[in-house]
Amino acid sequence: MARIAPAALVHERATAETPESPGTLKAMGLHDRLLDLQWRQLKNDEAFHADILQLPISQRLKHMALHNAKYTSHFIHNVVDTDRERHQTTLTDAFVIALATANALNQNLGEALCSQVGEASSLQEAGEHMASSLARDPHNAYWIGHCFSYHTGQFAKACESLDHLEGYQYREVIEEANLSLFKAILAEASAMNLDLWSAYDARTSQMGQKSIFVSYRLSDQD
Repeated sequence: MARIAPAALVHERATAETPESPGTLKAMGLHDRLLDLQWRQLKNDEAFHADILQLPISQRLKHMALHNAKYTSHFIHNVVDTDRERHQTTLTDAFVIALATANALNQNLGEALCSQVGEASSLQEAGEHMASSLARDPHNAYWIGHCFSYHTGQFAKACESLDHLEGYQYREVIEEANLSLFKAILAEASAMNLDLWSAYDARTSQMGQKSIFVSYRLSDQD
């Protein structure tokens, strides 16, 4: 089954290399690379998380808020347990959920990020910029947990207000919360020298193995 690229990326992908190959990705700017990754996340969710994609949008967003609440707890316990490996896994999972949340909102993370950091050459460079602008404290191991606690709270408040049909800017608040979480993830990953591109590929492949249809999905990609 052929994968159809978004129209905005057709020109970028008109090369002899496959869309996912390192040479093609390196030739693309960070904005387009992130948009490409959001597209890959959408295809991944369609293949392995159809149950969530079929939920009404408000319930999907609550599901994402619950994921972020879980990660908030993990970030705190990772410090208590001095578990660096789990900390990196939590960061990667949070990165995946930020992409999925952006897709639910039709939010272009690359566009939003690059409007603040310029056309950074890599996620590592963007993360370094975020660490500086967000005043990440290298001596505070709980920094990422505090960030997630605050912005997930904002996310949850918007979901709660939507249930009550309160006079509240649900979409704007959720978009801003998701972007803030995304920037915090980049900052923390950069400080840990975590290659999010590689970590994303490894993690989504691992999660896909849980599906009984994984062999069908892999055949479709051949």
